[in-house]
Amino acid sequence: MPSRLPRLIVRDASGNDRELEIARTPFTLGRQGDNELVLFDNRISRRHARIIKDERGYVLQDTESRHGTFVNGERVSSCVLKAGDQIGLGVIDAYQISFMSEDSVLPSLLEKFEKAAEGAPRPGQQIQHLGLLLQMAQILNSAPALDEVLTTLVDSALQLTDAERGLLFLREDDGGLNLRLARARGGVHLGSKVADYSHAVVERVAESGRGEVTIEEEMTGRTTQETGLIGSGMRGVVAVPLQKHPMLEMDHGETIRQAAPELLGVLYLDNRSRAAAMTGLDRQVLDTLALEGATVIENARLFRITREQERMQHDLNVARNIQQGLLPPKLPEANYFDLQAVTTPSRAVGGDYYDIITLPGERFGITVADVSGKGLAAAILAATLQGAFAAVAAGAPDLEELFRRVNDFLCERTPIEMFATMFYGVLNRSGRFAFVSSGHPPSLILRSNGAVERLESPNFPLGLFPGAPFGVDSARLEPGDLLVIYSDGITEALDIHNQLFGEERLVAALEGQVNQGASEVSARVISEVNRFVGGAPQADDMTLLVVRFGPA
Repeated sequence: MPSRLPRLIVRDASGNDRELEIARTPFTLGRQGDNELVLFDNRISRRHARIIKDERGYVLQDTESRHGTFVNGERVSSCVLKAGDQIGLGVIDAYQISFMSEDSVLPSLLEKFEKAAEGAPRPGQQIQHLGLLLQMAQILNSAPALDEVLTTLVDSALQLTDAERGLLFLREDDGGLNLRLARARGGVHLGSKVADYSHAVVERVAESGRGEVTIEEEMTGRTTQETGLIGSGMRGVVAVPLQKHPMLEMDHGETIRQAAPELLGVLYLDNRSRAAAMTGLDRQVLDTLALEGATVIENARLFRITREQERMQHDLNVARNIQQGLLPPKLPEANYFDLQAVTTPSRAVGGDYYDIITLPGERFGITVADVSGKGLAAAILAATLQGAFAAVAAGAPDLEELFRRVNDFLCERTPIEMFATMFYGVLNRSGRFAFVSSGHPPSLILRSNGAVERLESPNFPLGLFPGAPFGVDSARLEPGDLLVIYSDGITEALDIHNQLFGEERLVAALEGQVNQGASEVSARVISEVNRFVGGAPQADDMTLLVVRFGPA
């Protein structure tokens, strides 16, 4: 088999793979456009690293990069690369780069096998050699390409059984078997349209979960047990089920039951020129082939699942960073109020947000919103609502018109089951506070004399009914008063006994806080909520905004 040039397999953060041959050296890596491998990430240096070739082989060199160059997790300045090495360019959440040597994996494995098998009698040590080879095949699960793993499995089986053809069937999600790979001796690829195999044997093995070794007529499928002779047109067939190991489970600490094995696929091998040779295979060899083959496929499947989970987590982290970036980077400062706000999503991203909108005449619009649902869908709608509301509110329309326009916008563009509650008020220097509460929990005013007032309003949430009216209410803040706006994640926080924190505990947390600043009051409330819930996981996002009116 002709050797191949060494190559890099590059996987980006979205899970897309590309392959580049190292046709000449030095081979440079970095974000500048004239590198052989260009990586679009500002954290990667313009000339980050390079690969050269010397008497030792291919050598990776760091070129004084800002964040360093890594091989298999260890920082290096210079390193001789080996097949399968994982290259990192300073950041772990951008690109994954694998170095593949010029010799393909299979010939090197088979060469090791042949050396190990020299002088070994058959079939006595065949089991040991089979286990050795398939264990090496399992190492391929760390390779980015699943097809290379499967190809090695089939070619290894052909080498060990001396069969002419090998077909690998994998089970699909619907339970059916799909011909994933067909190979002949010598590394010949047979395509995916092979049909002249024993369908009956494959079906029986898949249904029974037991391997078969038989000789049958190619045309009729009749076995030698039926015909009583071995004539022309016969083929020897070996088919083994590839099954996930059964798990031992214990019921309430008393009885142990064994779960049924899960069929992953079927490995089929046949031989036309020497049909009878297939029946002489050691049964232990076939059992080992089935066991180790299933392990290879299952590990590769788990590897793919893990990579997919990592990709999803990366996407969530990006979404969380974007959502955090939509919050005000700095709370506004004025000489007539003090302000503090905090939001905590119950998942990586959430549906709560707060915003402060600067308006003409030294006025400020104060928003706390809570979108129905959790996770990514709620976060997307929250971002949509935040953008639409801020854009309309910046024009300073009257509050009734503002809510009418945003409500109609959401009704037109969001699913009927999605809606949002919102509290929005406009505060001016004199202490006048005009507000609309659309289905939101009542905000609280803690007066300087210790009295607590609830700001309620009977409006519908946003996004439920097109053309719905919204009533505007008002209050007046006096110097020393505290305005507390929150989402229902605060009052509906649950402890380990599923008891609600509730408005009564919120009011109790505010007692004695009239002389405290907004940040101290906010910290006090959050501390009380956390102390109440203990270690209980929360199902809702929590947002709290505190305004202390009057000069500092």
